[in-house]
Amino acid sequence: MARRSFGALRSASLLGVCSALAVSAAHAQTDFYNTDRGRPLETEDALVIERSAFELQLAPLTRTRVTRGVTAWTVAPELAWGLAPRTQLEVSLPIATIEAPATGASTALAGVEVEMLHSLNAETMSLPALAVGAGVHLPAGGAGPERATGVLRALATRTFAWGRMHLNGSSRLGSADDALDPQWSAGLAVDRTFVFRSLLVGAEVVARDVARAAVAPGSGQRVAWQAGVGIRHQLNPRLAGDFGVRRTLSAGESQWTVTAGAAYAFAMPSRGEAR
Repeated sequence: MARRSFGALRSASLLGVCSALAVSAAHAQTDFYNTDRGRPLETEDALVIERSAFELQLAPLTRTRVTRGVTAWTVAPELAWGLAPRTQLEVSLPIATIEAPATGASTALAGVEVEMLHSLNAETMSLPALAVGAGVHLPAGGAGPERATGVLRALATRTFAWGRMHLNGSSRLGSADDALDPQWSAGLAVDRTFVFRSLLVGAEVVARDVARAAVAPGSGQRVAWQAGVGIRHQLNPRLAGDFGVRRTLSAGESQWTVTAGAAYAFAMPSRGEAR
């Protein structure tokens, strides 16, 4: 997810090109300032992309050490579109690969994720930036859910002299008995930007419900805690890269997750429409 300003289309070149550009130049030099879910932290800011803008997550890769000898790889290309003022639509196609000594490696589509995110207000001296979201995980592919599952999310971002603080909460719609998705999750993150280096660094702590299907018999454990750190760097005016590391802190065998990816920002001509 990113905030960026789009200037007017450049005038015709000195060579006499008279046709308008099909795609506007995206002035996204500050795209590193904006965080998206999982890029690089699970906790994101409460800002959406501008109307008529697009952001393409270029095959973001996530590697999770599930248990000893079992590793999960996920590639989840995603397209976000500013379809209305303060409102964006996201579509993601996660592809999962599980590597296990007993079964080898298996790869399959892990469903289709669609989410709408709406910003309620701009941050002021007295109010943080607030946003709400609603999404659905549709059954598709060999690794997708057995049925469609929905989720409601709430986000808040507050800016201070030292940096920003973000608070996220989500609740899954329906019972989690037949799925490994958490029934609820909550995350708190802080980040700080280094403008002259086009760099953002952040850290977070996340608590989530452990789905009943994933609870070890007799353990009684229903809450998993995870901590993470991440960086986001502007590679060029349209491209921002990210890298993050997260670790599950709950009792039992530790889970490590490493994620890396890049986001490409662009926009179609908007005829001067504002966000």
